[in-house]
Amino acid sequence: MIRRSLFALAFATLSLGAMVGAEIVLALRREYLPTSPVLDVRGTFGPRDGRPLRFVVLGDSTAAGVGAGTADLAYPTLLARRLAADGFRVELLGIGISGARVRDVLEDQVADAVAARPDLIFIGIGANDATHVTPLDAVRRDMGEVLDRLRPTGATIVVAGAPDMRAAAFHEPLRSLAGWRGRRVTDAIAAAARERGVPAVALAEQTGHFFQRAPEIYLSEDLFHPSAAGYEKWADAIEPVLRKALAANG
Repeated sequence: MIRRSLFALAFATLSLGAMVGAEIVLALRREYLPTSPVLDVRGTFGPRDGRPLRFVVLGDSTAAGVGAGTADLAYPTLLARRLAADGFRVELLGIGISGARVRDVLEDQVADAVAARPDLIFIGIGANDATHVTPLDAVRRDMGEVLDRLRPTGATIVVAGAPDMRAAAFHEPLRSLAGWRGRRVTDAIAAAARERGVPAVALAEQTGHFFQRAPEIYLSEDLFHPSAAGYEKWADAIEPVLRKALAANG
């Protein structure tokens, strides 16, 4: 009986592994949205006599607006306009790069962010670390170094980890596995932020149910990147954390 049980368990494990492997191949073969031409996610918003606010957004394809259609509908622009409605004169600079992981933010984006002399920084990263299975220790270490290099700017900093990775582009059980992996990456990013007193947006927790309930509305046609409506939900989650952080830092 024990041998039969062990055999059945081994067979089930191998079958599950084969299924996940096949689904990974299918996911890799899917056509995702093109990342070029790159959207120009920057601009100036708000009254001319408003309080100056240099706002820099770092991250991956979502920070670059892939899926939004136009730069005006990318989440950095949505946030800049909302802050401008509070009376700020917002100078937005989006420097997100498609495909970026936390390490890429550290190596390719931090220097540009520092050079911009920002007042407010938002970092949205983690999805590619989830799909590329970046070691969690590396995610936490690299995010810590990102924050350590940005803190001397004196800017208010807010971060968000991976969104809900249970994308409709994936089949089960890969979809649930991706969701689990995204949560682990987010935990590592949030831990690095918490150690440094940096607020983190619970992006997956606050917005994931929209994407699960109506992917045809909140995901773009590749069923992976958010649509303009999806980015609006992201902005809804990020905005109050930005405002609270700004208020706390005067």
